[in-house]
Amino acid sequence: MRRSIVSGLALFGLAATPALAADLPVKAPALAPVVAPPFGWTGFYIGVAGGGAWGRSRHTNSAGDLTPTFNVSGGIIGGTVGYNYQVNNWVFGLEGDWSWVSKRGSVVDIPPFSTAFASETRERWLATGRGRLGITWNQALFYVTGGVAGADVQINVCGPAAVGCASEAKTRVGWTVGAGLEYALNQNWSLKAEYLYVNFGNASYFNPPPGVFADRIGGVFLDDHVARAGVNYRFNWGGPVVARY
Repeated sequence: MRRSIVSGLALFGLAATPALAADLPVKAPALAPVVAPPFGWTGFYIGVAGGGAWGRSRHTNSAGDLTPTFNVSGGIIGGTVGYNYQVNNWVFGLEGDWSWVSKRGSVVDIPPFSTAFASETRERWLATGRGRLGITWNQALFYVTGGVAGADVQINVCGPAAVGCASEAKTRVGWTVGAGLEYALNQNWSLKAEYLYVNFGNASYFNPPPGVFADRIGGVFLDDHVARAGVNYRFNWGGPVVARY
């Protein structure tokens, strides 16, 4: 009797097991975590940047200095295009930019020249073509840069009212060096801060001189200090970081 009861309970348990299993919820398989693609600086980019520019100028006549060295300053804003290529933590790049500039300054001429005349230097646009070499730390890029620069530089000289003013503009070519920091917000957008020193040396103006105005055959000196901040947009056309050992 007891053996029959035990056997019956065992058979009942075996029969009930599939039914209970069918009623239990089925656990969904675990999803693999989403992994963001590794960040890299390789690719083409465009951007905008603005800030301030300041520097020095001096007008020199064929017989000597017409003016003392004087300050010139103004604002700067423009656009940038470039390309980066990253190998491990090193980033190699080329960058070009063009900016509108409001930089200007003036001073009264010095004896033995007439102090009734005033000389002005104005810079109306600035363009640079530079190489960049940088090293990354997390999403920050520290870089140095250097290359060639060009600018439209105009001089204005005004005398007494009866004499009026004379001006001449030239496209000047010089060199530039600098450094900066760029920080990537994500795969495409980055912020940057940059300093450039630009030197245009001396260039001759008023040769021959117009009317009663003194020549600037000795040259008009000009240099720039540029501090600017901007934002860049990088296109994901360049592929991942290249590892070289």
